[in-house]
Amino acid sequence: MKKSIWKYLVATLVLGFLKPINELNPILSGLIYFTGINLILWPLQYISTKTYAKTINFDAMVEFSETEIKINHTNQDLIEIKDWNWIKKIELNKKRVWLTLNQAKPFVVSIPRSKLNNSSIQLFERMKKHKE
Repeated sequence: MKKSIWKYLVATLVLGFLKPINELNPILSGLIYFTGINLILWPLQYISTKTYAKTINFDAMVEFSETEIKINHTNQDLIEIKDWNWIKKIELNKKRVWLTLNQAKPFVVSIPRSKLNNSSIQLFERMKKHKE
């Protein structure tokens, strides 16, 4: 997402210089283009993400420990064991814990803090420090 915003900003500034709006300053034109594109794209991204989340049908219980991540699939007799290198980045805010998986195609797992106990939150905070 962050890379996309920078790409859109640069592209719209170039567009502002190539096709200024009604002889406005090219930078101002680029910012207007940037705002317009984001007013269209952000709702589409939100709808797309919500639709994808509903169709994913995640069927596993995940357990986090200091040494491993255990994924127990409920509709199969399959248990996956991952190490913490499987997670590229950990972000914590007031409401959620965000885990970016270390894959070629970035995938993010969002866990509400309300569903975690204090020891789990502390585990994520410790593991975040190890990732930095």
